[in-house]
Amino acid sequence: MDLTETHSYKCKVNVTLRSTKPVVGCEINPFVSVRSEGPLPAPSRDYSVSYKWYREQKFCSIHHDKMATFQCVSCVKLNITRKESYHCSTKCFLNSWQAHMWRHRLKMETSTDDKQTIRKLRSCGSWPEFGSECLSNEKAVVMEEEKEWLLVSCSKNYVPKMDDLGLTLKLECVAVDFSSNTALSDLNVTLTDPVIEFPTAQPRCIVQIQCPRESSSLCSTSLNGIHFSVLSYNILSDLYTNQKYHYCPSWALVWEYRRHNLLREIIEYSADIICLQEVQSDHFENFFKPELTKEGYMVVYKKRTNEVYTGKQFVTDGCATFYRNDLFKEVAKYEIEFNKKTSPVVEALKSELRNEASIRLKKDNIALVVILGTPKYCHTYNAFPSRVCVVNAHICSDPKFPDVKLFQVVTLINELEKILQPEIPLLICGDFNSVPKSDPHTFMVTGRLEYSDSVDPYGVYQHLKLDHQFSLASAYASFGLAVGKQERHLGKFNLKTREPILTFFSPRFSKTLDYIFFTECFLIVNSLELEGVLELLDNKDLAAGLPSPLWSSDHIALMATFRMLPKNHPATARKQADPS
Repeated sequence: MDLTETHSYKCKVNVTLRSTKPVVGCEINPFVSVRSEGPLPAPSRDYSVSYKWYREQKFCSIHHDKMATFQCVSCVKLNITRKESYHCSTKCFLNSWQAHMWRHRLKMETSTDDKQTIRKLRSCGSWPEFGSECLSNEKAVVMEEEKEWLLVSCSKNYVPKMDDLGLTLKLECVAVDFSSNTALSDLNVTLTDPVIEFPTAQPRCIVQIQCPRESSSLCSTSLNGIHFSVLSYNILSDLYTNQKYHYCPSWALVWEYRRHNLLREIIEYSADIICLQEVQSDHFENFFKPELTKEGYMVVYKKRTNEVYTGKQFVTDGCATFYRNDLFKEVAKYEIEFNKKTSPVVEALKSELRNEASIRLKKDNIALVVILGTPKYCHTYNAFPSRVCVVNAHICSDPKFPDVKLFQVVTLINELEKILQPEIPLLICGDFNSVPKSDPHTFMVTGRLEYSDSVDPYGVYQHLKLDHQFSLASAYASFGLAVGKQERHLGKFNLKTREPILTFFSPRFSKTLDYIFFTECFLIVNSLELEGVLELLDNKDLAAGLPSPLWSSDHIALMATFRMLPKNHPATARKQADPS
C-alpha cells in the first residue's frame, strides 16, 4: 500500500506475539492494538491496520539470483561472512570447492578464534556434513544489520511453511486512514526467531488383551457383537495455560501450536467415539467442530455455565462428544448441570448449614449424556437393539472439596438411573479429578460406599444415595487384571489399584484422575467386553512434565476398544459363570 504524508496527529501500533518462535504449520496470530498519541483521539471508524509479513532471504554466494538451499557448516564455525557460506545446490558447492577451501585455510591462518575448533576442522579430512538442515541450526543464525526480505503475506495472521524453516520472519504494521490513505502511525516492525520444524509425534498403539487359550474361539468370532473404540481426553483449555508451566517452552503453550498438535494426536487415534473435556467454547465452534466434521464425526457439546471475559469475548470450557456418523446416530441427549442438583441435599441439612453448604456444592461442573444407536449393525446377532449410552463428565478439580466431588459423581449416577433403560450398556468417560480408591472411584466400581464424616464437614454424605445397580468396571484396571498382558506395560500400572500410575503429570503432582468406566458382562443386559487399551505413558516418556512440545495437555489421552454383546450371548454367559 502506497501511503501519503502522515497526519498531524498520530497513533501508535503495538504488536505482541505470545511466542517469538514460529513453528511450521502453526498459525501466528499477533495481538495488535492501536492507541492515540497526542492531543487528538485515534479515529474509531475510519482507519485500518495494514499488515505485511516478510521472510528473510538467503541467496547463493555464487549464483546471486538463486535462493540458497544449504549452508557450509565450516564457514559458520570459522565465522566467515555468512553470505559466502550459502549455495544453491550441491553441484554449485562442489564446483566452487577450490576457492571455498582457500577461504577456509585463509581464515584458519589469520583467525584469533578458538584454536581447538580450528584444529578439529583441519584434521577431519573432509569438511562437516552440509545440507538444508544447516539453515535450521539456531546457533548458526546471526542477526545482521542489513538483510534481504521477501514479502510472503499481507494478512494479519501467517502460517509458516517449510520454505520458512530456519529463517527469520518480519511483520510490519501501520495504522492507515481509510479516506486519505494516510499513515496514522509509525511503522511497527516485529522480528521472530528462526522458524522451527514441527516436532515428530511419538506414536501410541492399542494393546490387545490376550485371551486364554481355552476361550480363543470366542475372541476370534468377529460377527458376535459390535466392535468400537472410545477415547477420553482432557485437552487443557487455553483459559488455564496462564499458569506457570515453566518447564514447557512458551512456543509449545501457544494455542495455535497446541490445537494443531492436539488435532493431529486425536485423528491418529482414529477412535469411533471421542469424549473431550475442557473444550473452550470458541475453540469448539471455530476449530474442533469443523475440523473433526471433515473427518466424518458428528458432535454434541455442553459448556459450563460460568463464563469469563478474555478481552474479546465471553468464553468458558465444556465437554464435547464426537462420534462417527457412518457408525452411530444420536438417539437421545441429556445435559447435567451439577449446580442445579443441589437443592434436595441442601434442604435436608440443618438450617444453620444450608447457606454455606449451598455455596460449597454449587460448582459449575457438567456432564453430557448421549445415547447412540448403531443402525449399521442392527442385523447382527438376531438384530438385538444395539445402543450404547456414552457419558462425558468433568468433575470438580479443587482438592479442598472431596465432598463436592462425591456429590457430583453420586448425582451423575442417580441421574443415569433415571435416564437409562436396563438393557443399554454404559460408558462413562472423563476427568473425575479423583485418585484410585478415593470415595468417588470406590463408589463407581463397587456400587456402594460406607458413610464417613471425615471429609464431610456439612453432613452431605448422609443425604446421598450411596449405592447403585450398574455393574461398572474401569477399563484400565480391567486390563491390569487381564491374562497375557505384555511385560513392558506392567511398570505403568499401580500394582495395588491396577489403575495407571498417572494420567496427569506435573513436577509437583502426578496421579491418575481420568477413567473410562464400562458395563461389565452381565446376563440380564447387553454388555461391553473390553478388547484392548491405548498404551500408557510414564515419567520417562513425559520428561519434565505436561504439557510439553510432544504432548499438548496436562493430561494424557485414554482409549479403549470394546465388543458390545447382547444378553445371553455365549461370552456373556461365560463371564457370568467365571467373573474372575
